[in-house]
Amino acid sequence: MMRDPHQHRSVKEWILLFESVDDAASLLVSCPSARAAWAEGIVTWLEHVSDCPACRLVADAQEAFTDDCLGCPECLSNLELVYRIVDEAEHFEPAVVLELERAERNLEELGSLAFADALREIRTDHAYQQWGMAQRLLFAAREAWRRDPELALQRALLAVAVAEELDPDAYVTEWIADLEAKAHTYVANAHRLLARFGDAEAAFRLAERCLRRGVGSGQAEARVLSLKVSLLNDQQRQAEALALIEHVARFREEHGESQELARLTLLRARVLQSIGQPARAAQECARAVEVLGSAPDPHLQLIARNNAIQYLVTAGETERARALFDQLPPMPEPLDELRRRWVEADLLRAERRHADARAAYERVRTGFAEAGLHYDAALATLDLARTAYAEGGRLAEVRTLANEAAVQLTLAGAHSEAYAAQGLLLKAIRDDALTNALLVRVRRQIETLRPS
Repeated sequence: MMRDPHQHRSVKEWILLFESVDDAASLLVSCPSARAAWAEGIVTWLEHVSDCPACRLVADAQEAFTDDCLGCPECLSNLELVYRIVDEAEHFEPAVVLELERAERNLEELGSLAFADALREIRTDHAYQQWGMAQRLLFAAREAWRRDPELALQRALLAVAVAEELDPDAYVTEWIADLEAKAHTYVANAHRLLARFGDAEAAFRLAERCLRRGVGSGQAEARVLSLKVSLLNDQQRQAEALALIEHVARFREEHGESQELARLTLLRARVLQSIGQPARAAQECARAVEVLGSAPDPHLQLIARNNAIQYLVTAGETERARALFDQLPPMPEPLDELRRRWVEADLLRAERRHADARAAYERVRTGFAEAGLHYDAALATLDLARTAYAEGGRLAEVRTLANEAAVQLTLAGAHSEAYAAQGLLLKAIRDDALTNALLVRVRRQIETLRPS
């Protein structure tokens, strides 16, 4: 019988399930996550249920249980680790946890091969044809989205291949279809980041086709549509993007998924910024912080505040932006800290502290270039050009910086419309027709064309 991967099983089913795992010993030895769940979760929970008369009474009679059916905080606390692993694996079978552990080693082996050779290994070697292997490849794809979209694309394509080879008798046909949908969605997002919008659309169509064969899980659909929003925004289809955000947000809100709801709120802010509504975008960032509530994701909180400052600067609300920035601590990740410094440079320019802004932009563009983030380096270089122009023309320096930005866009494989905008800027400089308004317009257009 088909099951929702997030559905809690009955008390008796959990007991039988964990008592009948054939390779439980090797799982506990090899996998720290399984060991933690077993030691701190299942064993403690089962011992408690067996000793607690109230829980035992419910357990004997209960065919299936919800979060409050046992009415015992100790039970629920002990099960949290188990549920967390089930959610990560997106499959309830304990053996999948062991597959995730083995997949770490298999990923290292595949990583040493050329893409074509890795694909052939997956198609021919049963050791790679496991649910946990597909999930591990998708984790790797997600990790590489910003750092190396081409690598992210390869990892996601390998995950598609693994999903296509899975045994439906072992993993259930409908669940495999949902996994394929996730993999095609990650392929689509990698194509989007590489500005291959046609390929991204084709991959999203495949993902949606897989969803129709799947479990019918709102969770799976929300995952696909959340990433599709970014493609619509990059394609300048903001009305469609906002409508899709509202659709997904209703699902996230109904299921109490505050972190995912906050991410959607930040995405809505980005769309509003792209259509020239920075003040509303800043309000959405404040909403995202509020949605995260009393148990916030520190990284997500920092992103929300960082974006709010940027939007306030764009809206001309410099004093509010400065007050918010002064509350923002340094970010732990180097690239996040670089983006915080970028916002600071924008704020310094808005405060007409041009010398400080120039120094900040120089550090930022150098940092992005060294990290291989050439599109961001191009934008920071244009910011430096705007600052140089604001200091009193400095046309020779502006010309040099505009040419450097063009080179960085080439290295980034930018969309053709971004090249066209940069060409317009270079022509204006050659014709001695440059204005601050043109610099602002070109920079804004190129930022809008950056994969989000």
